[in-house]
Amino acid sequence: MSEPSADVSATVEYTMDKWRMDRVPWAMWACVAGLAVALHAESGGQNGAVLATVYLALLGLAFAGYALTSLIGRSGLPLLLELLLDALVLIVLSTLIVGIGLMVGGSDVGSSYVGAMRSLYWSHLVNPSLNVFGWMLLYVGLGWIAFSAYRHFYADRAVVSLSAAGIHFHRPWLKGLFIPWQEVRGVGHLVLPGISGMPYVSPYAAAVTVGQDFYEQHIAAKRSLFSPPGAEAMFQPKGEMMQVVLSSADMAVKPEDFLGPAEARWKAFRDQPASPSQRSGTVFYGRWSIDGSRWQAVRLLAPLVGLAVVVLYR
Repeated sequence: MSEPSADVSATVEYTMDKWRMDRVPWAMWACVAGLAVALHAESGGQNGAVLATVYLALLGLAFAGYALTSLIGRSGLPLLLELLLDALVLIVLSTLIVGIGLMVGGSDVGSSYVGAMRSLYWSHLVNPSLNVFGWMLLYVGLGWIAFSAYRHFYADRAVVSLSAAGIHFHRPWLKGLFIPWQEVRGVGHLVLPGISGMPYVSPYAAAVTVGQDFYEQHIAAKRSLFSPPGAEAMFQPKGEMMQVVLSSADMAVKPEDFLGPAEARWKAFRDQPASPSQRSGTVFYGRWSIDGSRWQAVRLLAPLVGLAVVVLYR
C-alpha cells in the first residue's frame, strides 16, 4: 500500500467533518430560501424574526419531550410507572408550550381561562405570517453553517481511531470503549443472517469480531441508556462471537478505508503489544477539504449567486 495509513505505527482517525461540511451547501440554500421569504412575504404586522425564535424554542421542547419519552421506554421500568412518567412529561411540556403561547399572544394575566384560550387561538403564534417560516429557515441554515465551520477549524475528537494499541471509540453514548488488537478475532465486512439461511455479507459496513466474553465484560457494560435509536445495529452476533461495526452513516468514509488500516494493524500487533516508541504521526479520514473539482465549486457558488439575486431583486 502506498497510502499514509500503510504505516502501521501511525494512528488513523475517522471524523464527521466531511459529513457535516457536505451539508453546508444545503444549509446555504436554506438561507437563500429563508431570506427570500422573509423579504418578500407579507408580514401581517408581525415581528417574524422574534416569532421564528419562539417557534424554534417550541420545536426544541417538542424534540426534548420525544427524546425523554424514548429514554423512558427503553429504561425497562414497569409499565405503570412508565405510563405515569410519560404523562408527567406530557403535562410539563404542554404547560410550558401553552405558557409561552399565552405570553406571545399577549393574554392578560387576570383574564378568564376561556378568554386566555381565545386570545391564544387568535394570537400571532397560532396564525403566523409566511415570513416567520422564512426567518426559521434562515436561523437553521446559519446555525448549521456556523456549527460546521467551527468544528472544521476546531475539530472535536475522532469518532473512531486506530492506533498500534487497538481501536478507540469516542461516541458520546459509548465513552471509553477500547478494543486491543489482541482481542480482535477477525476484520472484514459485516456478516448478517440471510433470509434463506445463508449469511449475507454487507458491502456497506466494516466490522471487527471479538469474543463474546470480551463483549459482555468490556463493551455491553459501557452501552449507555442515552444511545440514539438504531445504535444497536453497531453490534451484531456472529455465531459465538460479536461483530462491532466501525463504519457509520455519520462518517463520509468508505468501508474499505476502515478495513485496510484495521487489518494491517491487527496483523502487525495481534501477537505483540505496541510500545509508545512505535507511534509516528496521525492519518485522517473523513476530513473535508477543497478538492478543486467543478462539482464542489458549483455546490458552493450556486447558493451565493442565489443569495445575490434575492438581495438585488428584493
